[in-house]
Parts: sequence; C-alpha cells; structure tokens
Amino acid sequence: MDTRDKQAILDVLNSLEVVEKQGGEDSYILVKNNVETRKKLISLGVNPKAINDYGDKETFCILALAFNEGYANFWHKGLLVNWPQEAVDLIEEMESALRS
Repeated sequence: MDTRDKQAILDVLNSLEVVEKQGGEDSYILVKNNVETRKKLISLGVNPKAINDYGDKETFCILALAFNEGYANFWHKGLLVNWPQEAVDLIEEMESALRS
C-alpha cells in the first residue's frame, strides 16, 4: 500500500468522533463501529476482518487498527500519522529532552 492510500485511511480515522479514550501504557481510542464508517474504510482498502479484530459490534480501536495494520507509526498532537522513522525519532528525542 502506498503512502497516499495510507494517508487516505488516516484521514478517515482521524476524522471519526471518539467515544472513549485512554492514554498511557494501555492506550486506546474507541470510535463507533457503524455501517458508514465501515464502508468508508473498506472502500479505501481496509480489511473488514481487521476492523472486527480491534473491537466489537459497537466500537473499535483506531489506535490499534492504525498501528497494527501499518497505517500509522506515531501519534502526534491528537492525530495518527505515518512519518519517516527519522522524524519520529527526532520528535521523541526532543520530547524526552524537554521532560528531563
């Protein structure tokens, strides 16, 4: 899957209304699992089984879907993104330095 396809999927995931989320070590971001959302994602190439694997009939976790299926590699300022690893490493280094 090329970068444009991944970005189209991320655009949809990032646009969904979050119904529940938690940060930290056991992070999750749940959105409604409805027909409209499923149609959008499936039309972009997301496997319907993958949606089911990260949730239930009511909700699914966009964080798990995006990271485990390879659509995103970082969460930055409230958005799932897929950036070059060098950029991710640099941001993580800067954030770590700021916390020190």
